[in-house]
Amino acid sequence: MKLSDGRLNKLPLAAWIVTGLVLGAGAGLVLPATGTAPWSDAVVASADVIAKLWLAALQMTILPLVFALLSTTFVRSAGLAESKGVARRTIGTVLALYLLAILVGLVFTPLLLAVSPITPEIAAAMRTAGGGPVEMARLPVTDMILGMVPTNIVSAAASGSLLPVVVFALVFGAALARIGAERNVAIVSVLEGLAASMFLVVGWVIALAPIGVAGFMLVATKTGGAALLWGLAHYVILYSVLTAILTAFGYGVAILAGRARLGSFARAMLPVQVVAFSTRSSLACLPPGIAAARMIGVREHAADVAMPLTVALMRNSSSTSAVFYGAYGAIVYGLPHGVALLFVAGLLKTLMEIGSVGIPAQATLAATAAPALAVMHIPPEFLALIIVAETVPDMFKTVCNVTMDVAAATVIDRDRES
Repeated sequence: MKLSDGRLNKLPLAAWIVTGLVLGAGAGLVLPATGTAPWSDAVVASADVIAKLWLAALQMTILPLVFALLSTTFVRSAGLAESKGVARRTIGTVLALYLLAILVGLVFTPLLLAVSPITPEIAAAMRTAGGGPVEMARLPVTDMILGMVPTNIVSAAASGSLLPVVVFALVFGAALARIGAERNVAIVSVLEGLAASMFLVVGWVIALAPIGVAGFMLVATKTGGAALLWGLAHYVILYSVLTAILTAFGYGVAILAGRARLGSFARAMLPVQVVAFSTRSSLACLPPGIAAARMIGVREHAADVAMPLTVALMRNSSSTSAVFYGAYGAIVYGLPHGVALLFVAGLLKTLMEIGSVGIPAQATLAATAAPALAVMHIPPEFLALIIVAETVPDMFKTVCNVTMDVAAATVIDRDRES
């Protein structure tokens, strides 16, 4: 019995979230129809309260966290840009690969959604996932653009409008970087402390995710039925396929830009990818990733410097994912999703990823995805669906990230030769 309890305590959070998803969805499907059993209605109402409390707790951390991270991004980037040698080349390579990831998302997301479109039934079910129907909104693009620049930042923050805060944070951060370290050190220290404390709070909220997800899925499947589950499966499959496509581009980067041989690169990467798929942790893949880079022929100094930096700075698949769930959510809610909007969504996700260096992915997902959704004007309920559906794609994303990390090392070492 003690052995069983010990194993239960060691169960990863992702497994608990999946358990909550399965239990909540199963309960929502088998409970009696609304109005036929008072006890069932009470269960659904209680689950609705739990889900809304959890989502509200998640939302309350996003605005201060987004502002703190984006306001200090340019200050950190300025320091990195001044570094020399391998470190400086690594920064340039990371930025180029982030841009590649956004472009892959922009090209292949529409293709995948054309091959396997979102049905009206799936869209309707996802719009009811918050516990009540959400009407499809058709916000004019002009209003979206004008709404990006706040006339009163305090009023925008108080109203919960994230997008104007994002714009102000970027402008404010650029100004902080421009005035120099001697004058910005105090406020940067405060903002970094704010970000650290908010990440701690996000960690607490994410620890309650199994309970929140169970309540969310119970209400969602009760209102949306099996169509919601089909929708989540559709989302997960397309998301995973898109990530696999980006992984294939990682091989192309290593071969074309890094002069690696396909056979040697594939053989060296296989054990690293197995670790990535099973652990969902790029950090856990750092030692075998360094070994793989050396096997391919990357020089020891370049591998030892470039690999830790790329693992810390680059979660390459996240930029592609922002384009994907930005387009997916926009279609569900009937919102504009042109190339320019999706590019901005991917760019904001990239800035948030760079700003959250060293923080576990589970703690950053909600905060880093929020600006991408905000630029598309997608309701926060869709953020909960992203968290619910993230476990399986995250395995593919980690494989993609470590593949790009090693591919980047080959490019950086080639640059050293030139």
